Amino acid sequence: MAAMSMTGMGRASVAEAGVRVDVELRCVNRKQFDFDLSAPSEVAAFDRRWREIVQQGISRGRVQCQIRVAFADGGETTYDVEAIRRKASELQALAAQAGVPCDIGLAMLVAMPGMTRTPASGLEPEALERVVAAALRQALASLNGMRAAEGAALAADLFGRIAALESRRLEMAAPAPQVPLRYQEALKRRVAELGVSLVDGDAALAREVALCADRCDISEELTRLDAHRCHFLALLDSSEPAGRQLDFLCQEMHREVNTAGSKAGDAAIARLVIEVKAFIEAIREQVQNLE
Repeated sequence: MAAMSMTGMGRASVAEAGVRVDVELRCVNRKQFDFDLSAPSEVAAFDRRWREIVQQGISRGRVQCQIRVAFADGGETTYDVEAIRRKASELQALAAQAGVPCDIGLAMLVAMPGMTRTPASGLEPEALERVVAAALRQALASLNGMRAAEGAALAADLFGRIAALESRRLEMAAPAPQVPLRYQEALKRRVAELGVSLVDGDAALAREVALCADRCDISEELTRLDAHRCHFLALLDSSEPAGRQLDFLCQEMHREVNTAGSKAGDAAIARLVIEVKAFIEAIREQVQNLE
């Protein structure tokens, strides 16, 4: 399994044993797995089972699951008005106790579990459960197909952005060795302005240049940045969900670039640091959409 987006939608319908089940799944970004079910009471009673089925294909994100049931005799799922009234009263009483306004509207009420009912049917609960499970798995496959397609597009975009980042990293590395030499020339000019002449072999000058070379050395930061880049590419091409790890690597890359920028003391490198930080920020925004 390649990179998967956290957003998508899937639908499925299964008709069997005198009953038709329609399932719609929608998934949006969320750090953890969250499952919201809207279904008739006899189906909502199996909430844990439906959650387990969906979690077999989705590890992270907020999943909204809507299940509708209709029987061959023409009966179909309807709203349970009394249940809706009771729930509204409970919520209003709770809001009054908490001293907060009750902003729950009808749309939110009817989406809550147990707010619908299905006419009596001779269908055994096990048979209904089997049909719902089949429809749910088909909807999940449809949802994951959309997530995979969007994930592939996101991955392609990220590969391109990482390639651009590497190009800038190499540009940062090119002028770095010249920074101490430029510092040496600047130091000689400043000392000369004071009426003192320094030659290249002067011990004090050599010591100052060596200290500058140590302070301005960004080779370790650039090496670690490259290591994070390689790790990022490996995770992006892996078969396991890696959104969280990719997000962490973005933070680490940003930290290395920040450190390099503060150490280098070079205008050209400072300009490249700004570009690279913008690349990393754009990469991290895209990573937020990956499972």
